[in-house]
Amino acid sequence: MEENENQEEVKVTMTEIEGHTITPVGMVEPKPVPTTKLATLGRRFKSTAFMRFMVWLIKRVMVLLWPTKIFFKERFNIEGRAVVTCNHYGSFDTNPIINAFYKNKPVSILLKKELMEKDDFKARFLDEIGGIPVNRHQADITAIKRALKALNSNQQLIIYPEGTRNRKDTKEMGKIEEGTAMFAIKAKAPIVPLMYYRCTKWYRKNYLLVGHPFTLEEFYDDKSLDVKKKATAKIVDEYAKLRKEIDEIVEVYKGSEKKYKKAHGIK
Repeated sequence: MEENENQEEVKVTMTEIEGHTITPVGMVEPKPVPTTKLATLGRRFKSTAFMRFMVWLIKRVMVLLWPTKIFFKERFNIEGRAVVTCNHYGSFDTNPIINAFYKNKPVSILLKKELMEKDDFKARFLDEIGGIPVNRHQADITAIKRALKALNSNQQLIIYPEGTRNRKDTKEMGKIEEGTAMFAIKAKAPIVPLMYYRCTKWYRKNYLLVGHPFTLEEFYDDKSLDVKKKATAKIVDEYAKLRKEIDEIVEVYKGSEKKYKKAHGIK
């Protein structure tokens, strides 16, 4: 999945939704969609045998191009709806995630609309794997509805909570935007946090840690004005724990999950 150097994932905040009329009808509680049809939710292009083969092929090539060791893969045990979040270093961050967890099941991914505007191979490929184009320059109600529809149809949504790439390649994450909390609360979906140890680059080994899934259920019925801020603060705390854990596994235990588990009494 090749993306240009200027790619940035979309930043979606609660502020962008407020001020616009969005009715919950058909968005928060849509009719269940059969699992076999999940991948076609809002699709722009018709799926073809050739494109399905290319997706199959490219996913397997990804293993060679972006070698990534995944820690605690067993934590990714949610089959239904979920908001899958990850820190964001570069254009290729999505590739190892898709290859590891979505080889044979559909997923939706928020992507900037410029990647999917043209009728070319890249646009068709991104559409085939579940890309949802979002206009970064204004509140894209259509994209938000598509993402919520996917979640409420028991599909999973990949989103980068920082809203943009960490161009400095530092361990510190950028500001986590409130859009992640919004999706998780509105869809009542658990969050599966992922964290890269460093920037993903071609042929360079990297590490990806799967955190413990958690929910924002304490905020589902919270109508206070600062609910977004409080929910986002919890996400920030969870990522602080992930950074500490992945640093210890890689730097202290030299990338050995087995030694880390033994040292901490984890079976």
